[in-house]
Amino acid sequence: MGKFTAYKVQLASLPDGRHEQDFEITTEFFKNMENTDVVFADVKVHLDLVKKNDTYDCTFHCKGMIQVPCDRCLDPLDLEVDTDYHVVVKYGDSYDDGADNLLVIPYSNTYLNVAYILYDTILLTIPLRHVHPMGKCNRAMAAVLSKHRSNSDEDEECGIDDVDAEIEPELTED
Repeated sequence: MGKFTAYKVQLASLPDGRHEQDFEITTEFFKNMENTDVVFADVKVHLDLVKKNDTYDCTFHCKGMIQVPCDRCLDPLDLEVDTDYHVVVKYGDSYDDGADNLLVIPYSNTYLNVAYILYDTILLTIPLRHVHPMGKCNRAMAAVLSKHRSNSDEDEECGIDDVDAEIEPELTED
């Protein structure tokens, strides 16, 4: 059995009407995708699929939590996942994902593997800069960072100056 067989949605055999399917995205899912940035994942995905004629209207509801390393202290940072993704799937002569929210798959495919759709959808919920709220970073790591920091406005935004007040001054020789 393949790594992503649990993420197959049978299309060709579906009758017209509404269909539902559930998926679980775990840490193992991200390991199988060879993604080391997500250190923990527990996301439930619910697929609402409406087939009408030869068109499959798919809406994915993703809700749960993932952990990524904090950019500042490298400790795990919890990020909530609560997003939807909508795509219309149709059959055609060849694979085409060039249009927004429209996916054309070859007639030879009887199913759609949604693993990469879910992977991309969840990764897009991660902010570009992922840091703990001010004052919540690992104090030991913040202390090390403050020894090697430059005096810039960005450090003040990060809350590193808060840690400076708690660090004893270094002894220097005169």
